[in-house]
Amino acid sequence: MTENFLDAVDRAKQYVSKLASQKNNYSDNFDINKIWQLNNTYIVSPVESGIVIIDQKLAHQRILYERAVSLLQNPSSSFPLSQTLLFPVELKFSSEDYSNLLDALPFLNRIGFDLIKNETDSVVLESIPTDMLRGNEAEIISKILKKFMSLIKNNMSKEKAIALSFSTQACIKHGDSLDDNEMVEIVNRLFGTKDPFICPQGRSSIIQIPINEIKEKFELDILP
Repeated sequence: MTENFLDAVDRAKQYVSKLASQKNNYSDNFDINKIWQLNNTYIVSPVESGIVIIDQKLAHQRILYERAVSLLQNPSSSFPLSQTLLFPVELKFSSEDYSNLLDALPFLNRIGFDLIKNETDSVVLESIPTDMLRGNEAEIISKILKKFMSLIKNNMSKEKAIALSFSTQACIKHGDSLDDNEMVEIVNRLFGTKDPFICPQGRSSIIQIPINEIKEKFELDILP
């Protein structure tokens, strides 16, 4: 990690600590019947103290990350929830990538993937975690593997590297349209995590715009 990145994380944590101290001001009053999606990127809701805005991508990363960490750290106390693909997908890799995949394979299977070694340099994907959207499975796994290798080269533990790689590559993206039920599920699950105010990489996943700040935007100077 660079110094600039660490500084950014520290600033985010300071901001998040302020939000956390105000949690009861809005998270408990978050009205799931009055939420909407802004620009296919943010989940917005009015609260007594103003407006709360949730970044859907960063929120889903937090949800996926904590679920993956739980499965990796306590494999006997929780079971991965998987969805079986209607048509299994054969994934082929270069010799180097295949070797890296074999290194990550036990951890991927523990979080809900069902990857079966096939012939040389290929595997068959039969199931994916239920939290992962269907489609582009091969591309997502390739991105997970690439980020995983990058992280362990920086001396991150394999468990944490898989959790972080999975959460950042398999999450809902900016631009994804969500219906009301999907937004409600994200909000409920986000506030059920241990650290809902910050994504796994240290960025704020929730911001609040106080009502006073909104009022100031509409105040006009009184002409003499």
